[in-house]
Formats: sequence, structure tokens, C-alpha cells
Amino acid sequence: MRKLLLVFWGLLSSVVLFAQTSFQELSLKKACEQAKVEDKPIFLDCYTSWCGPCKMMANDVFTLKEAGEYFNKNFVCVKVDMEKGEGPTIGKQYGVDAYPTFLIINSDGKLIYKIVGAMSLKELIENVENGLKASSLAEYEALLQAGKLDKTEQMAYWKLLSVSGDVVKAQTVGDDLWSKLSEKDKLNSTYWALLRSRATAIEGEEMKFVCANREYFEKEVGKEEVGKLIYNSFITELNMMIVYQLPAKKYEKISAIKSLLESLDVPRKEALLKMTELAEARGNYDEKVFLDVLEASLNVLDDTEKGTVFEGAKLFISYSRKRLGEIALRTVECIKDEVEKNDVARIAFTSRRMGNDGVYWENLETWEKVIVQAGLEQKYIFLNIHNNGQTSKLIDEKLFAQKEVADYLNKFFINYKVNIEEGEGPKIARRYGIVVPNVMFIIDEEGNIRHKIPNALKGNFIEQLKEAFDDNKASGVFEAKYAMGNRSPEFMIKYLASLSELASPKASLIAVELFASLNDEQRTSPEFWMLYNPQFSMISSDMKNYLFSHIQKFREKIGTEKVDQTVVNQIYSDLSGVLYKPNSRCSIDEINKTIQFIKQYNIPNAQQLLCYAHIAKLFKSKVSSVKDYKKACKGLRPEDIPFADLYANIFVVEPERRDEWEAWGKEIMEALTDPKYIQWYKQFLQL
Repeated sequence: MRKLLLVFWGLLSSVVLFAQTSFQELSLKKACEQAKVEDKPIFLDCYTSWCGPCKMMANDVFTLKEAGEYFNKNFVCVKVDMEKGEGPTIGKQYGVDAYPTFLIINSDGKLIYKIVGAMSLKELIENVENGLKASSLAEYEALLQAGKLDKTEQMAYWKLLSVSGDVVKAQTVGDDLWSKLSEKDKLNSTYWALLRSRATAIEGEEMKFVCANREYFEKEVGKEEVGKLIYNSFITELNMMIVYQLPAKKYEKISAIKSLLESLDVPRKEALLKMTELAEARGNYDEKVFLDVLEASLNVLDDTEKGTVFEGAKLFISYSRKRLGEIALRTVECIKDEVEKNDVARIAFTSRRMGNDGVYWENLETWEKVIVQAGLEQKYIFLNIHNNGQTSKLIDEKLFAQKEVADYLNKFFINYKVNIEEGEGPKIARRYGIVVPNVMFIIDEEGNIRHKIPNALKGNFIEQLKEAFDDNKASGVFEAKYAMGNRSPEFMIKYLASLSELASPKASLIAVELFASLNDEQRTSPEFWMLYNPQFSMISSDMKNYLFSHIQKFREKIGTEKVDQTVVNQIYSDLSGVLYKPNSRCSIDEINKTIQFIKQYNIPNAQQLLCYAHIAKLFKSKVSSVKDYKKACKGLRPEDIPFADLYANIFVVEPERRDEWEAWGKEIMEALTDPKYIQWYKQFLQL
């Protein structure tokens, strides 16, 4: 019994296997390995998630039993999303620039044949079979050049070129063949595909030939096929007029097109007549008439026609964006085709925002719905965390009230504003590690941080927003790559630059990690010079010590002026830290080494730095006498003496010295010439 069940399940599995095409998600390398084992070529379906014809092939063709029987038996079948994983690499390798494209590849990865575009299963199998004759294209070309290719063979050659995507060569071969055909040949259904490819212009000779012999062609290839060709010739020209703003002369043809439409039996005539009205309004730059006609045509146009019209409206409508958005929202409800529905929905939401006066903040109930909306529209979210405080109000008045800012946000983002203290605010703040309000994030469609804008009022706000679209500047992209283990020096220095721009406390940690991974040649190269910014020595003094011990080499490679300025800043940072930071790591021994370093390497501003070094040394030694500090400050300008910091720190420890310190303060004040400094000393000393 067990044996019988196993046989039954084996038979059932075979039936399921061949019920439809069994595509595998393999890397190209793995597919080639499997192709060698099975001694089969690879059939590679190159698709994208947004491609309508790709979905049609997946849902209506490859699900057929006959498709499974043919492709599963003869190929290792693989599907690749051309925008994910190794898809872009495969596209570049095999020249895939249209979707769907089907590649036939041998087990060594060599391209045998390429088929471009959606088609019926019968056409696809016929094209695949022709393509498997690897030498057919070369043989056809050789025979054509030798003048030994008859018309039927040249037609077969043209078909192969057409489906392979070699448009230029196909056009040349097709033009040559058409010139050889007699009137009788052109009526032969053998050449119908060539005639159909050429009969695209309403007033072209080929279309006139089709219309003149319409009854004959309807018998030969079918009434529906001929009607479809005539419809396509009209819709193609009207689509161009609606989507693009063509020269005025082109729109002069509309009257003739309308008359011709009315005189012919054309499928979807009513819809085409509405399209002529829309094209006319487009040509006249008349937004009101265009939207009036569009609104009145919604029950007449099919899904594809609606999609095209709204695409044109998106590019054309400027002053009536809000109305366009409202019409598009109503239209979405009656579109069945998912691709067209999503496209029109995106236009609806974007137009509604762009028609708004000021920033359009989404009024969605939950953050999850905002993320869903972002996925639907394929847009980033601009997240503004506020608290209704003075800074939040200032940002509203100074930034979001600007028309150019509002227009940019409305055009490119889904904008969401939430109070950090109310509703979902605390939850969202925790999710993204937000501890203070008025920090703004760009969030991607999956809810991940794409970019952070720490200070919206600083710098060019729109330029900061644009960084979100640049993988070399978007902070979230760097975070993701770092989390996935990317530690290449080239990446790390870009990541460090991004963190520094955001004033992130993580920058110092990344600087230390990067410095430790570099060799001596890299450490002294201009590419990694930013590592020696004094801000990074807060975590570790390794970079500072390396800079000081290799100063001559740095001067040669980076430039003396640039290096010395950084060294001066670092020394000043270390010495001033003794006064400002109670737990400063700068010891007396290190101060002595600094004094020796300043003298040895002829550091700029040496006299001032040496004065600061002696002051820091006295303070570190817990000296409180004014006399010693006055001696150490000899050589400093009155404005540069750190009197307030010294006085504030020493007075806490020895308040009985107040009189002598205040007396010194008065001496300094009397030596000052700048009224601002004098006034400050008077207030500080309460004079």
C-alpha cells in the first residue's frame, strides 16, 4: 500500500510539474551549473514588478499546460527581476533594455538568442524554436548579402530580427523586403506581420493600402485583427498628441483625423473621438476644456486609454492640479487593470498634493497606512516630528511657508507630520530613535530610514532633501550597508563624511574603526585626511598621535598650511579641554610633550599656543595664584586671555582669592580697546 501511495504521489507531482512553467529563482551561475547537469539551455525571463506585459505573460501564458509541457521539458527555466539582486548586472551583460525580454543561454552563459516583448504562447514557442537554430541569423545575413535569399526566407529573417530586439537591422531588412514585394505579394497573409508593423501612421501609404483592401484582409487574417490595426494607428497618433506637447502644426491634423474617424468603421470609435477632443485641448493649452472632456469621458475610455490620458494630464496640467487629483481619485475606483490603477492612483495623490496651497500633510489614521501609501505611490515619506513649541512654529513660518519648499515636498514626497507627545508620536519616535522634536527623516517605502535632516533651518533645505535620492549621500543607505558588513575603506570614508554632516556621535567610533583598518600609505593619503579632524580624538587619540608623529610626511602630501591649521586646532582643543572638561585626559606629561612639539616643528601661532600650554599646565597642577597665571599669559592679547574660565573654576575651589582675581580682571579690562569686550567684562565683574 505504501509503495502504491508513493507511485501515486510521484505521478501527481509530474502532473503538477507540467501544469505550468516551473520557473526557478536561481543565480545565473547556479542556473548554468544546473543546465550542464541536465544538458539543457537556460530560458531566462527578464521582468520587472511594474511591467504590465510581464504580468500578462506570467498570468496568461506561462500558466498554460502547453507552456509547462514545452518549457519544463526543454529548458532550465529561470525568472529574474531586472531591478533587484543581479538583475541589473544581467541586463548590462546581455543588453536587456525592454521588458519582458526572454533570453536563451547555453550552459557556459553564452547568449544563443533574445526575444523581446509579450506575445501568445504559439508565437513565443515558434520564436524560441527559430532562435535555437544558432546559426540561422548569420546564415540569413550571408544569403541576403549574396542575393540568394528569396522573399519568404527574408520574411523569416525579418521576424527573427524583430523579436530579438535588433530594431535597426530589422528596419533595414524590412525596408528592403517591402521594396521587393509586388501588389499581389502585399495581399498575401505571409507578409501581413510586415505590413502590420509598417501601417502605423493614419495617413501613411501602408495604412491606406490596408483600408483600400480591408474586406480582403478581413477574410485572410480576420476582422478583429484588421480592426485592431486600424484602431492602433489612430490611438498611437492621438496618444502622442495627448502625452507630449508637439509643435502646433501637428495639432492642425486633428480636424482631418476626426473626419476620417467618422467616415470609417473603427473599433472604439466613440473613445477615439473623445481622444481627439482631448488632443485638441492639449494643443490649445486649455486646461479647463481638457479636464471637462476628461471628466465626461470616464465611462467611454477603457483602462489603457485612461492611463494614457492621465499620464498626459500629469505633464500638462499646471493650474488645476487639485481638480485633476479629484478626477483621478474617482477614476481609480473604476479601473480593473492593476498596473493602470496604480499609475492613475499615483497621479491622483501627487496632483492633489501639488494643487494644495502650502505643504500637504497626509491625514492618514496610522503610521502603517502612511507606509502602505508610500508603497502604492513608490515614493519616500517626509516625516516631521514636532511638539508645537516655538521652534516648530518657527520652522512652519520660515520654512514650510515657502512656496518652493512646499512645491518640492508635495511633488516628491508623502508628507506626514506628527506630535512627539501625542497619538502615535511617542511610538514613531521610539521606532526611529528620536529623543528630541524638530528632527526630520526621509523614510523609504518599507519604513526604513533613508536620510536624516538634523537642522532644517541650516543650509539649503531643498538640497538636503535631494540628498535622499543620492545613494552617495543618503545617510540611511550608508547605515544599511554598514549593518550588512561593508567595511571597505572607500565606503567607510563616505559613511564617516555622512555622519559628520549629521553631527552624529557615532562619527568618532567609525573614525577610530576606519583608522585601525588602514595601512601607513592610506593613513597619509588625501583621501582619508578628514580622519584627523580634532572632533574624532574625543574617543581615541590614535589619529592625533599619528598626525603629530608624521607631520612632515603629511605636510608633503596634504600641504603645509592645511596640515598646520588642523594641528593648531587639535592643540587648542586639547589645551582648552583642560579648563572646560573636569575629566580631561590631557596630563602634565602630555602638555610638556605638546610644548616640545610646538617648538620643534615651528607650528603657526606658536607664542599663543605656548601661553595656553603653560596656563593649562598651571591649572592641571591646581595652581590658584594670579601671579603665576599673569606670567603665563604674558604675550597674549587681552582679548585672548581665558580669564572667565580660569576665574570661574578657581573661585569654586578657593573663594577667598576673589579679590585678587577681580583685580586682575579690571587690569585686563583697562587694556582692552573693543567696546564689546569692555562691556562684557563690566557685566562679568559686576562693575
